[in-house]
Amino acid sequence: MSRKLIGWSVAAIAAMALIITYLPSFVADSVYKNVDDLTDGEMPATVTAFQSGPDVVSILGGSGEGLNCSLPAWANILFDGSSDSKGRRHLVLQRFRQACVFHDVCYRHGLATYGYNQNDCDRILQNAAFRLCLYIRNDDKGSRADRCQTDSKMVLAGVSFGGYNAFRDWGRSSYFEFDSDPSRSNGFLVSRVVDHPFKTVVPAKYGSEADQVILTFENVRSNVAVTCITCTDKGAIGFTRNPGEVSAELRSLGVLWLPEVLLERDPKLSETAPVWLPPRRRHAAPHLLVDAQGKNHLIWMSRNNPQNTITCIVLADAARLLTNTLPKLDLCSTVDAKSSLTMVEIDMFATSPLPMEIPGALDPIYATAISPQVTRDNDLSFCSRSASRQVDRLERADDQSKCTTFSDERVKKGAALGAFQDFAVVRPGQQLIFARDVAQRTDSALTSIRQRVFGDAYSPRGALLVIDVKPPLAATDAVRAELKKIVRFDIDDRFDPMMPITRKVDDLRFLSLEASQSSMHLRMIDFARDNPAVGTVRLTMGGADVDLDRSWAERPMLVLETRDARPKTKLVFSRGKLANEKGEPSSATTDALTLQALVFERDVAAPPDAPFVKSAGATCEIVYDFAPNRTEWECYRPFDPARSMRSSPAARMRASQMLVGRFSPSGRHAIAFPDFCLKSEPLILEPEGDAFAPPLKPAGWPDGERLQRTVKCDPLDAAAIVSRPIAQKAQ
Repeated sequence: MSRKLIGWSVAAIAAMALIITYLPSFVADSVYKNVDDLTDGEMPATVTAFQSGPDVVSILGGSGEGLNCSLPAWANILFDGSSDSKGRRHLVLQRFRQACVFHDVCYRHGLATYGYNQNDCDRILQNAAFRLCLYIRNDDKGSRADRCQTDSKMVLAGVSFGGYNAFRDWGRSSYFEFDSDPSRSNGFLVSRVVDHPFKTVVPAKYGSEADQVILTFENVRSNVAVTCITCTDKGAIGFTRNPGEVSAELRSLGVLWLPEVLLERDPKLSETAPVWLPPRRRHAAPHLLVDAQGKNHLIWMSRNNPQNTITCIVLADAARLLTNTLPKLDLCSTVDAKSSLTMVEIDMFATSPLPMEIPGALDPIYATAISPQVTRDNDLSFCSRSASRQVDRLERADDQSKCTTFSDERVKKGAALGAFQDFAVVRPGQQLIFARDVAQRTDSALTSIRQRVFGDAYSPRGALLVIDVKPPLAATDAVRAELKKIVRFDIDDRFDPMMPITRKVDDLRFLSLEASQSSMHLRMIDFARDNPAVGTVRLTMGGADVDLDRSWAERPMLVLETRDARPKTKLVFSRGKLANEKGEPSSATTDALTLQALVFERDVAAPPDAPFVKSAGATCEIVYDFAPNRTEWECYRPFDPARSMRSSPAARMRASQMLVGRFSPSGRHAIAFPDFCLKSEPLILEPEGDAFAPPLKPAGWPDGERLQRTVKCDPLDAAAIVSRPIAQKAQ
């Protein structure tokens, strides 16, 4: 080979290396020159689990497709691969995984849940990636912000240019709550199943009603209203001009003298009422916490602004929300605001705090958070503060959470930043956090090259952190948090999210959904074992094993644990298909879909290898009929696949939240799907043997501005149907 040819070859290789090194960052910096320049120093918000009903243990979203950065392994070449001050290399697919987890869930569920479009998800990703980079680097190099900003722009460019097909529109998105601070949402609906607020208080009046009710919260730019969509038209206050004439319902809440706002009024429990939360804050959905006495608490964790972690904690219950929440002043303090709700404002030192019951504590409900923001080295800390004890201005720092920093070397100096990458599991006196490894040690230049070129596209290794929490020794002391156990595992993040099968403390069995090309499989991992491994959970119908079609994973699965004398674990699946999903609508005044539900169950005490047996199922044909020439409103037009970002009544129902609870007069678990277009008339499937029965009458209004929903249901009991895509179409 001539020297000239060798010279040209070397030059070509050098030019290619320069292009690979500098061109992507140059393009990203040019295209996204004016992105947000964040200086607040926060960690990004984490994906957050929300309980929708008292019997719900967990909700498995994500469509069974795993949670990761969805980039090829060689993508590491395009990003900064230098080591930090402690010699650790943070490859992009692991470094930004927390941001990617949020982005994956946002793409699959963001539109149906919060109204997020693709741009919303992408911008959240870019901001989260930048925040993560600053924390993970954890050094004093002056240029780290510039490098982090460039890398975050490159991640944004990659998903913007290559991820447009992955974003799910109204034909594919499904409802699944995950955002603890949906600040980019213009408005969203969320429902909670709670125990009937007055059935045990005034049994003569409410004794014939269902044990539980459904509350729907409508949040429009943080203005919140509540409607009990399964309550009757009975009133809990009673019309009176005498402020001393207080109903039994209000007396049960400690009300002995009617405020002026309740005089000469008799609002019905089914009416929509404002929820007077402190203004100038971003209110997310309420958390549902069922305490040791069985009382249902609805708890808001409301952020003030993105520049700090000050949080307004609001404790409420259904009875207060459905009667009166009007305060005297708009302050986040029960005493200062003179509110019927319990409110306290504290700095949590974290972006996504969670409510937790600590048995034995004087004030048993606490706001808690895992935070690296407490120490300079980003050591893992557990922060908490009573969610009900009012701030004592004479007590130093009583308006701040108090933190316990764990001394274990495995979670110090930023080593456990991966703990922020998945859904936290909260139990009475215990929290479970998954930490995926985000750093690799670089021993040589050859290792560095191999890691960047052949790095794993997934994140296989990590740990489950088991944190036990005990009451403080004194009311103003920090709770006693202990890192009880660290369970190392080697399980691919294609099985994320992993969620618990039971609410029992110290039971470390978790479930996961895995969707293959044509089917969906239920997996179980027992983290109490020395080497946790993925096992298969059997589902049976008619005495034989059955494989469900992958379409059953597109909508979240609910895991329930009943509170009967012989408790059962129930798995509730659902799936839907629009009638005109791929073609032209058959009519300009109708919209239709097929919606199916399937329930499997087994005894809670059953052996781990025992199968779940199909106990009920239904396939329902739902048809909306509406007045013509109103297509500017989404409830008066059929779904158009060519314009799939425009919703329709059937598309909204196909994507709707699924609720399970005892809101049926039969006392058994019914299934409900809140209806966006008929908000006061949810679709409720009543249990009927091993099937479900739809409402007897059409919903809506047939005359004038016509909008009517009719439903017809049949049993779903053939394995051949559930193991294939939905074939039938609603007419």
